[in-house]
Amino acid sequence: MPEVGASPAIEVLAGPEVEQIRPLLLDLLVEEQGHYPHRQLSRDEMERELVGPLRPAFEGENMVFAVRDGGEVVAFCWCVLFDPGTGLEAEIAEVYVAEPHRGRGLARALLRRAVALFHERGVTLGVVWTRADNPGAVRLYESAGFSPTTQLVLTWLPDGA
Repeated sequence: MPEVGASPAIEVLAGPEVEQIRPLLLDLLVEEQGHYPHRQLSRDEMERELVGPLRPAFEGENMVFAVRDGGEVVAFCWCVLFDPGTGLEAEIAEVYVAEPHRGRGLARALLRRAVALFHERGVTLGVVWTRADNPGAVRLYESAGFSPTTQLVLTWLPDGA
């Protein structure tokens, strides 16, 4: 694993390799659910929801960038590129770094790679979603060139879920 501040080796996961992010994706879901007013699921319940191989279902082209330590994926950034008919757009769907590997600049390096992809591909709009009460994520995304907008985003969650 590179030292803090060193550039980590970033690879693209494709096909069956995407399955290697499953443990991290579950960790992300478990950590994030506490911020929303719905029934809290156990890790086992979430695992059952993700039964079978991970199949990127976002419409468009899915790119999963990853960093390994000792062969194990310890951080990833999932990007989706799509054209709604008005030019190529992109979304950072998920970014996650395993707890013991945080503070080493892995998320920042992954986001730099994602933004480089956006430039390479001629993306006209790139977005990322986070909570306003997550200042670390806001700073991270702003450092990668994202900025807040005045657009109001409303969400819907099922009652009693």
